[in-house]
Amino acid sequence: MCWALWLLRNDTVFNKETTNAFSQVFFRGSYWIQEWSQLSKEEEKTAMKSGCKKLEMVVLEFFISSVWRQHRSLEE
Repeated sequence: MCWALWLLRNDTVFNKETTNAFSQVFFRGSYWIQEWSQLSKEEEKTAMKSGCKKLEMVVLEFFISSVWRQHRSLEE
């Protein structure tokens, strides 16, 4: 996750990119964890991939619910 945060920081500072930093860090981190899990033992690899999928679902649920709340407050 630290590496994902560092990459996002570099994109923002050097490439002048603007992204949804919250979700971007988690999805990049999840990607790198899954990539590195290929070097792990099978049971560790399975646990890491499962944990990443759960993390992605939580981030998606949070993002969707916060956008939904924000959208509804703008309508009122």
